[in-house]
Amino acid sequence: MAFLTFFFLTEVGAQERGKERIKAYKTAYITQELDLSSDEAEKFWPVYNKYDSKMFELKVGKVRREKHRIKELGGPEYLSDSDAKKTLFDLLSLEQEAAVTKEKMFKELSKILPPVKLMKLYVAEINFNKRLLSEYRKRRPENK
Repeated sequence: MAFLTFFFLTEVGAQERGKERIKAYKTAYITQELDLSSDEAEKFWPVYNKYDSKMFELKVGKVRREKHRIKELGGPEYLSDSDAKKTLFDLLSLEQEAAVTKEKMFKELSKILPPVKLMKLYVAEINFNKRLLSEYRKRRPENK
């Protein structure tokens, strides 16, 4: 029992450190890409972090729970028509909520940053996610 507790706590700690490293890398990457002044950064990061947390919960938390629920039911092919329809519309609703959240973020950030830097932010987020996925693919063991 002690071993399992230690193992679980070690795994949770490792995941948290991994999330913290990714967040630090993302912060550095966006700061560099946007070339934020210290005044801009001071105003930008609290707003960005608030919305980024919300986006993470929507895209990762809620979508992951839906995917897990589908997997527990045996996969999409085992859903009834009504369950499949409900799940599809729930997922579409999450995408709409994410889009509205992102729009609110950009509107609020437009009071802090000029349009060119907002466009750079949009591109930087896409490029950061591509890099993160690329790194993940390089580091994961091959499935043979």
